[in-house]
Amino acid sequence: MQRRFASLTLVAVLLLAPIALHADTLMTGQFVITGTVQNVGTTLMFDPVTLKTGTGTQTGTFATILTDGLGFSGGTANIAYNPYTPDSAFFFIGPLTITLDTLNETTVGSMLDFSGVATLAAAGFTNTLANYSFSTLPSGPTIFTATTIVPTAPSVPEPSSLALFGTGVLGLAGFAARKFRNLRA
Repeated sequence: MQRRFASLTLVAVLLLAPIALHADTLMTGQFVITGTVQNVGTTLMFDPVTLKTGTGTQTGTFATILTDGLGFSGGTANIAYNPYTPDSAFFFIGPLTITLDTLNETTVGSMLDFSGVATLAAAGFTNTLANYSFSTLPSGPTIFTATTIVPTAPSVPEPSSLALFGTGVLGLAGFAARKFRNLRA
């Protein structure tokens, strides 16, 4: 009985250890995208040829993911914003996928300011939420600069939490087995 329990425990640890110790990295820092957009009523029409990452604007992990002048490689070029349907717009810039979760419009003087939250995805990284913002003229083409910033989040030691939890479960299992063995004797 004790051997069976020990074998079962060993199998459980071997199966769960890779899951507990696997943790992708959150993206950090900021980057800038520049290009031309035309505001047509309630639709933003981006010119895919002009969309590029800014020169020397990548910080944090974006300095390794994105290079200067990296262009738009697909996605949504026209975005209806009044009202905006959440998650309906996405862009590919190099290995990075940007999905606009929200898009808010505010009139500031003669400009329209757009801001919101985007989900950033790239291989080897945990999907990360970021804040973005840019401005356009109310109508006609505008050269814009969109700044995307990942707010700093506190680090969460997930693998060590799971390891600690697993150790506690094994301790309780050992305690229960010992109590069961003492009752049989």
